[in-house]
Amino acid sequence: MHWKSSFFLAALMTALALAPVRGFAHASLVLASPQDGATISSGEVVIELRFNSRVDAKLSRLTLVTQDGQSVIQPLETIPALDGLKAKAPDLQQGAYTLHWQILSLDGHLTQGKINFRVGR
Repeated sequence: MHWKSSFFLAALMTALALAPVRGFAHASLVLASPQDGATISSGEVVIELRFNSRVDAKLSRLTLVTQDGQSVIQPLETIPALDGLKAKAPDLQQGAYTLHWQILSLDGHLTQGKINFRVGR
């Protein structure tokens, strides 16, 4: 192999190794409603999460945990955006809540997190 070909091949392999790979990044939460630490009004609460990449909503889950420890899986609404999840939690009373979310990103990895919020006046 000629030295110029070897140099070009080495440069190409280095560039490919250092290039960012967007298709394989895990999905990260970029927007949440309600926000972590927020106090919101009682009644129906719209839960909406957005991520930095597409998620598989069919294999993702939102679970709302009440202050007495009761877990309720929230039915997901169909939304046109492929990078988010949306649900409605009806009739939330005053108190502390934790929203546990678990998503499957298109790279095949599960990502999870939680959002703590209060329902108050």
